[in-house]
Amino acid sequence: MKNGIKHWIFKLKYVVAFAIFLGVISFVGESSLMNRVGQQQEISRLRAEIDEYNRKFEQDRKMLNALKFDDEAVRDVARSRYYMKTDDEDIFIIESDEE
Repeated sequence: MKNGIKHWIFKLKYVVAFAIFLGVISFVGESSLMNRVGQQQEISRLRAEIDEYNRKFEQDRKMLNALKFDDEAVRDVARSRYYMKTDDEDIFIIESDEE
């Protein structure tokens, strides 16, 4: 019986060593499988953040171009953001408690 077990262990030593090697590179070290999954999630989050910043940049760029060439856009921004008014207007600011 002992001779049979030793024979199989000797025969499968490369398979066992390969399995241990796969386990080590999967779970230990900086380039492990677990770290790779975390890094991929971080990359996805950062790409979404970049897309959001690009969208805001495009909106601001369009607003800047409108402000350069359109007097009506300047009036709209002055009224909506800075609460400026003409002499014959009254401004009512309504704030919402919802966040």
